[in-house]
Amino acid sequence: MIQRKTQNLAFWRNDFQITDADHEFLYETLVDSPTPLRVQALTQRLIEQRCQIEESRLRNELARGAIYDPKNSYQVGDAVVFPTFDFELATITAVRAGENPEHEPFSVISARFEGQKKERQFAAALSTPHALNRGEGESIVFDAADSLSPQELFSEIGDVVQARLEAHLRGHSDYFVSAGPMWFTTDQMAPVNLGHLNIAEAAIEMRGAPLRTTELFAPTELDSDISEVVRIFSLETALYNDDRFVQVGPRGQHAWYLRRLMPATAFEVPASLRVAPIRYDRSALDVELLQTEWELNDEFTDGGLAEEAPPQVSSTSVLLIYPHLTAGVLPLPPSARAIFPGGSGVCTAVTLVDGRWGTRFPGWVMHEGRYVAGLGDWFKQHKLPVGARIILSRGDAAGEVVVDFKPQRSKREWIRMMQFDGGIRFQIQRQQYNCEYDDHVTLLVLDEGAAEAYRARIAAQNLPLEVLVKQIMPELTRLSPQGTAHVKSLYSAVNVLRRTPPAPIFAVLAQLPAAVDTGSGFWSF
Repeated sequence: MIQRKTQNLAFWRNDFQITDADHEFLYETLVDSPTPLRVQALTQRLIEQRCQIEESRLRNELARGAIYDPKNSYQVGDAVVFPTFDFELATITAVRAGENPEHEPFSVISARFEGQKKERQFAAALSTPHALNRGEGESIVFDAADSLSPQELFSEIGDVVQARLEAHLRGHSDYFVSAGPMWFTTDQMAPVNLGHLNIAEAAIEMRGAPLRTTELFAPTELDSDISEVVRIFSLETALYNDDRFVQVGPRGQHAWYLRRLMPATAFEVPASLRVAPIRYDRSALDVELLQTEWELNDEFTDGGLAEEAPPQVSSTSVLLIYPHLTAGVLPLPPSARAIFPGGSGVCTAVTLVDGRWGTRFPGWVMHEGRYVAGLGDWFKQHKLPVGARIILSRGDAAGEVVVDFKPQRSKREWIRMMQFDGGIRFQIQRQQYNCEYDDHVTLLVLDEGAAEAYRARIAAQNLPLEVLVKQIMPELTRLSPQGTAHVKSLYSAVNVLRRTPPAPIFAVLAQLPAAVDTGSGFWSF
């Protein structure tokens, strides 16, 4: 059996391109649809259309003449279809005896293909076995048992086809428009102008909270004669394309807020919170280090003992480290993700409830950064330090999360202070705390500007993590009469200068010859 082009996965991966006929098919498919379609659905329909067109064309071609087979004989004037030339039709113009001592007597036929002047020659009446000979009863193209269905093709090469299809749609914005993953034609859209968008901006600002697309219908006064589905899509398309607006709704819903009213950390991960992949030997972590990794509950700890909390879990706790505190964000480790809403946009709005005072304020789940933005003022109001343990629990209403901490009688504690005077130094200083905190993680940095300058310098130098650990660990051990420091303290200090989850730090420490495990998480150096 000779394989059809659409049955060849290499064709889809390497040669497939959107043609004018495909463009017309996509346009007509959307015009015939009363609602916008997902790009995945368009991809599936295009694959199915290509398969149907090829099969129909081949059936028509095969009906026009005999299928070429080297073992068959042909006469001048015969119409013959050649599968190896994409099933093109040719007319036999001459037949002569073949000359090749390696074969029994055979014929050579001359064939002229449609639209071509030059003739091609082929073997015929060939009794010697040939790769193009078909077996008795063998199908040429339509053996369904050996064919991939359009659905199976989509599973194999759907991502490749979808990427090229979507690029074509985006490159023809005069015909096609999108809102998220949904597509429609420009001719089907409800008119949305700058005035409508200005009214939407004012409505959101007056509410002071995100508004669903349907809540913007009344103020914008879109044409009510147009179906609600089309009005929603038209307005969402315009909102997506206007930088003033951000889609912040939970998964399955669209809600809109104003970019200028949101913190920058809701859209972009600050440099101090960016985590670069680090290769390390996880087998270097013993049971105690793995347990400490689990206790720290870092949002970038994947695998190991870290696991996402099931939906029924109603509360959990997280630790603040220096980059979280200075950026005004709350870490979102696997144990906390189920408490917060998911979403399809860059960030998702959530209402945070102060567990101390009961006040509500907006937060923004930044999915890429694995944190919740918008807590800077809350941290300052309650004077929360590095190492503070934040308690998270589900609120009474959907989309609400209570953020709290365990208060304690205000008292002055001896706290590690990190300084930068040409190098990294530590000293002990008394500081007044009024909340529960992890005394190994807590850390005081009085000169944030110096810390940022040092962080930027080692980032520019691409300083290896091992060098940073060697700089910090000896200084930490000098604070203790026993000459030891806890691995949590090392983790906290490293993260002032380079955002790194615990495991790579612990693995580097464990493999340094000068590092000695003295037990209970303490190491000498």
